[in-house]
Amino acid sequence: MASTSELERKAEQARQRLTGKLADLRYHISPSTVMNDLLGIDAAAMGKELVPIITQQVRNNPLAFALIAAGVGWLIYSDVTAPSASTARPRAMRKRRRKRAVRA
Repeated sequence: MASTSELERKAEQARQRLTGKLADLRYHISPSTVMNDLLGIDAAAMGKELVPIITQQVRNNPLAFALIAAGVGWLIYSDVTAPSASTARPRAMRKRRRKRAVRA
């Protein structure tokens, strides 16, 4: 049977291995690394190249741009004007309880 000091040593080695693996994962899953892997472009260079590309696409497809802008605006507007989930849910629950009470 293993002694306490041996078990503590094994646990510390496992912690060190896990810490190293987590650091490696953080590096490989950073947004810039994922972007570079998926799109094949450098994230820093993308900022400089992105504006002319978007400008050209807006000029070529104004209706698509307008629809996308309207959709994003609608999402932002509905998020700002909608009651928060913590206040909306209890009201809905109260209405259901009232309906059930009326039916019975």
